[in-house]
Amino acid sequence: MSIEERFANGYTSGFDYLRVVLAVAVLCIHSFAVSYGKAGEVFLFQPPLRGLITFVLPAFFALSGFLVSASLLRTRNVARFLGLRALRLVPALAVEVTLCALLLGPVFTTLPLASYVSDPQFSTYFLNIVGHIQYLLPGLFRDNPYYQAVNVSLWTIPYELECYVALTVLAVIGFAFRPVVLIGVVVIAQLAVIGRDLMRGATDLPMDGALPGRILLLSFLAGVVLFVCREHIKVTPPRAIAAAVVSFVMLNLPYAPYFAAFPIAYATVAIGLTRPPKHPFIASGDYSYGLYLYAFPVQQTVAHLLPQHREWYLNIALALPVTILLAVFSWHAVEKHALKLKGLIAGKTGIARQAKPAMVSGARVSVAGDGR
Repeated sequence: MSIEERFANGYTSGFDYLRVVLAVAVLCIHSFAVSYGKAGEVFLFQPPLRGLITFVLPAFFALSGFLVSASLLRTRNVARFLGLRALRLVPALAVEVTLCALLLGPVFTTLPLASYVSDPQFSTYFLNIVGHIQYLLPGLFRDNPYYQAVNVSLWTIPYELECYVALTVLAVIGFAFRPVVLIGVVVIAQLAVIGRDLMRGATDLPMDGALPGRILLLSFLAGVVLFVCREHIKVTPPRAIAAAVVSFVMLNLPYAPYFAAFPIAYATVAIGLTRPPKHPFIASGDYSYGLYLYAFPVQQTVAHLLPQHREWYLNIALALPVTILLAVFSWHAVEKHALKLKGLIAGKTGIARQAKPAMVSGARVSVAGDGR
């Protein structure tokens, strides 16, 4: 069946599980750097593990591209679309940044409170809320293996914003939902990214670190293409397995990750279109964004409090339950209520009526559905 037909056949719960699994995977990956320092995670980014580890973030972005395209299709209005994106991302991010600065920092800083709040790092940390990423708070986590960083996961936020800007531009110029033109634009963007890095001498990717951020943008755009071309793209288990294998192989090679966006996106969407039984926890909210936001600060706190027990498996065992609780708090206390304001942005006419019925009823692709 095509992607469109998969939706028409009823609700697909795979996306809900996939978001949570990817968020937990990020926590597990970071457990090595948090426990042993950046050098302790190098082996994860070397073949053959590299193919699995570096799949996670591009899959997040491919999933986001696929789902937010549905949001754009329903709104048919760029201002509303951007407003809905802001409601999804900013309130939870603002609360997480504020809690780190006003609660975590004062409790664990090595500086007197007056010195802490007067330090320029304290005030500039709030720039994270608008996508200008800052990693340090005064006197915090100075003795941790991953020196001082409060939340390195925020490095993807500017690229997420860049993705939304790119999709908005495509919509404004009329390319977003014209499949042939969109594919051409994405191919040109891919060549531009490769060409830029060739000029910088960086296309031969080092095999000891994460992928360049622009590969995340390419993965997002690949997800957009899959949604726009959903009527023409067939999804079968053999093809999904083949795409996953190709992704794994390409991510293990120096140059190939620049071309891996489409197989990554295909494998990701194929997983999302599955229908595993809905667990009550998964059904109760979208906790993936909260998991992503709070994981690293919690992991750093665990490493700080237990310096004699800095092992990756202990970090996961102790940090994951706390992160889940904070993610539940984030959804039920912040995100869910922020999303109630979408009616003020969308108006009273009901944006869902502007989309195809199968897309609205089949997959429950909502404005909340792309949280990391």
